[in-house]
Amino acid sequence: MTHMELYLIPTTGQYTTVKLPITLVSARSPLEMSDVVEKLQLSTPQIAFNGNLTFTQNQFGLQILDKNTLNSEIVFQILNYVSSEFPKVSLNWYSLAHWYTNKQDKGAFIQKALTVLEPRIKTFDGQSEIYKIMMIVFDQNELHQLQNQLNQLEIPNIAIQQSGQWYLEITSDKRTKANAVQSILNDEALDFTQIAAIGDGHNDIPLLKAAGLAIAVDNANPEVKKHVKMVVAKNTEHGVAEAISAINTLNEQVI
Repeated sequence: MTHMELYLIPTTGQYTTVKLPITLVSARSPLEMSDVVEKLQLSTPQIAFNGNLTFTQNQFGLQILDKNTLNSEIVFQILNYVSSEFPKVSLNWYSLAHWYTNKQDKGAFIQKALTVLEPRIKTFDGQSEIYKIMMIVFDQNELHQLQNQLNQLEIPNIAIQQSGQWYLEITSDKRTKANAVQSILNDEALDFTQIAAIGDGHNDIPLLKAAGLAIAVDNANPEVKKHVKMVVAKNTEHGVAEAISAINTLNEQVI
């Protein structure tokens, strides 16, 4: 995939240099993160839905450590509003286990190509807990208009934010990526200065600024690179592996 997760990795020498504990911090759903978690054999807590789901994954499935979902009435309100006022917008919503959309369109096709997942095509019936509504808008003016009009509705308990060039996402405002990470650090008796963060997007900047070692991949937005201490290869050219190798070297020096 061209978009990467934000990786958080403790850099203190107390950890083994053979297998670093890694946390993915993502706007994505666990379904979209599962393949990476499995390939890296990560048993550490992972963060999805912009901080509103913290979980671990093993061969038996997911263990939920913390969650914040959207109120069903609010989901109905937003889906109906966007469908009525912005019918060209690709409308998607996510439960813990499924990706839903109301129609097959360009946005759904692109998401299928990126994630190799298949959406369930249906209207929202209120029967599932929904963590995220994602709108894909290919016209920047329309995206900004949609964001402005949603903000003007002043719907309580939601966070509306752009994630990538075409994506507008709505999640609960109970958690952010930063305070979800803080909870994990508290459990491990660590602070932000003791971790490394690897990122590429605007929404990674707050955590990159807080991390003791901030790393960007080479394809990161130029604004992101202003806030890091190291730039590695593109994420499509093993940049994350290069960063982890560098962190291993630092840990060996500490030990």
